[in-house]
Amino acid sequence: MEIAVGSQPSLWPSNSAEAHVAEVIAPGVVLLAVADGFGVVRGQTVAAVTVSAVRDALRRRVRHDTRDPRSHLMAAFSAANARIFAQTGGTDDYVAGGTSLTAALIVDDRAYIAHVGKARAYLCRDGALSALTEDDALGGDDWVRARTLVPTEARTGNLLTRTLGTQATLEASVMHVRLMHADALILATGGVHEIVAGDEMTYTLQVAQSSSDVAGRLLEILKMRGAPGGGTVIVGRALTEAATDEVPCLRPATMRTAATVFAAILIMILAATVVLRTVFVGP
Repeated sequence: MEIAVGSQPSLWPSNSAEAHVAEVIAPGVVLLAVADGFGVVRGQTVAAVTVSAVRDALRRRVRHDTRDPRSHLMAAFSAANARIFAQTGGTDDYVAGGTSLTAALIVDDRAYIAHVGKARAYLCRDGALSALTEDDALGGDDWVRARTLVPTEARTGNLLTRTLGTQATLEASVMHVRLMHADALILATGGVHEIVAGDEMTYTLQVAQSSSDVAGRLLEILKMRGAPGGGTVIVGRALTEAATDEVPCLRPATMRTAATVFAAILIMILAATVVLRTVFVGP
């Protein structure tokens, strides 16, 4: 398993902050998570407190029981939500802190994805990238209609409809996918996926030689485009034991190159055979 994390800080002071976790939390169980939130809990950012709370809750739950990862994720998200809502002093009428959070709990050859907010999870399979999560936000025509009641000077960005810590109870969205031998996972905060297009992520996975190379290239795109808010990305490749000798998201060009090299070697062997026959046997 090959996992890398990359993060670029905001270019200017902001009341929002990001956090991540990428750890083995039990034998055969890996947790990846990214969070992007606002607010402070006892001197720590809400995002940092949230990922730590989810990690600790899952660590306790999966240590002796990995049979129901979905329930474990939902319970961990719910507990973290209650903690943030209580400790930030939030009420139904006042939001003191909250965060987007997307987590991938990898158990053997399955990835369980839990999500709230606008951080995203992507799966790259057979050279194609697909989103595993949907943003909890109003966009497009829905947002246009909602913005008619918003003062003009406040009409910026999409409207988040659900985040962790901003309500008393929370039920996270959870799905799972069976991992194949050459799959890759990307977890990204809004600062990344709002700047880097899906086809750019796919191309980067195709040409990069390692997960750390992928993360570095994606953050370079943020820098080149002057993204002010920064961003965090986690890249996981070779996610199953069967994939240890494979290159995730192997592109067709790589297969064509291998075939060309094989053909060239075969031609060289035939040419060498002809030369040796001429030398030792004669015309």
